[in-house]
Amino acid sequence: MRYLITSLIALGFLLTTTPALAGGADHPNFAVTPHMGATAPQPFGELNSWPVFGADVGVILPFDVAGFDRPLQMGFDASYTAPGAEGEGQHPMLGADGADYHWDLQQRMLTVQFTTLWRFMPPGQGFSAHLLAGPRVYLMESVLEAQGNDGQDFGEHRETNTEYGFAVGAGAEYMLGPGAAVGTVVFARSPLDQRITGEANTGAFNLSVGYRIFF
Repeated sequence: MRYLITSLIALGFLLTTTPALAGGADHPNFAVTPHMGATAPQPFGELNSWPVFGADVGVILPFDVAGFDRPLQMGFDASYTAPGAEGEGQHPMLGADGADYHWDLQQRMLTVQFTTLWRFMPPGQGFSAHLLAGPRVYLMESVLEAQGNDGQDFGEHRETNTEYGFAVGAGAEYMLGPGAAVGTVVFARSPLDQRITGEANTGAFNLSVGYRIFF
C-alpha cells in the first residue's frame, strides 16, 4: 500500500509539472482510453468468462529513452468485472440421510492498477506495439446463493475483502481518426482467500479493445 501511495504522489507531481505542448496527435502529453472486453479465468480456476469494462488515464513522459521517442507512459487503469461459477454438492447434515444442493457464486471485482507502459513507436503516430506492467488493487465482493435440490432456499451469503496483485501485458494501437484503436492482452493475478471461496486466486487473461484519445 505504501508503494501505491508513493506512485499516486509521483503521478500527481508529473501532472502538475509537465509543460503543456501544442495540441494534436503529433506531440501528445496525455492519453485517456475507455475500453471493454472479457476476462478468461478458466486456466487458473473455476470462474467463468465475463465482460470487463474500464478506462485508463496516463501521462506520456516528456523524454526519450535508449533512442526511443518518448516511449514511457505512466497512469492508472480502473476496471470492473463479475465472473461467476456454479456447481453441485452433497452434505450429510441436509435431511435425515443427507441431500444434494446447487450453488451459484458471483465474484465481483473492481480493480485499480498503476501502469507503466512502453511504446516501440512515438505516441500518437501510425502503428505502435506496447508492453505494460504494474501493481493492482482488487476490491472484491463474493455473493453466494445455494438451494437444495428439493427446492429449499439456503439464502444469500456475502463477503468482501481487498487483495493486492500484479498485471503484465502487451498490445498494439493504430491511429484511426483523432485517436487510436487499441487492443490489449493482460495477465493479472492476486490471492483470493475467503470463507466463501476457500484458498484460491484471481488469475485470468483479460482481452480488451478500446479507443485512445491523445491530448
